[in-house]
Amino acid sequence: MPVISISIPGTLLEKVDKYIAEHGYTSRSEFVREALREYIAFQSPELAFSNGRVYGVLIALTDHGSAPAVDEKVIETIHFYQPLVRSFYHQLLEEGWRLNIAVVEAPWSKVVEILKSLRRSRGVEKAWFVPIGPG
Repeated sequence: MPVISISIPGTLLEKVDKYIAEHGYTSRSEFVREALREYIAFQSPELAFSNGRVYGVLIALTDHGSAPAVDEKVIETIHFYQPLVRSFYHQLLEEGWRLNIAVVEAPWSKVVEILKSLRRSRGVEKAWFVPIGPG
């Protein structure tokens, strides 16, 4: 395995060492490898998953109060992409807010399509994707 050297400020190294101790890592290298894998998976899922498919969670926070039809639009979008959706959860929150969570397995291009569709819907306050394994 190739070896690289990095320089980081002492205050950051203290935080890294504390995190390593609290979370059971066996070395700084183990921690850095995992942090890099997660960073790449989050920033560029299409690179992280070797088989061309991305596994992850789509999350949409909606405001039913400002756009009563938003729930129907989100569910319509999820249904349109149903072959890619492994599970879907819709939760009513306080004051008209809704949390929508979909577990997906799809090519990255399809994940981007779903996100764009959700973000274009009036009442969707935030839509994002969190990649999960295997990677």
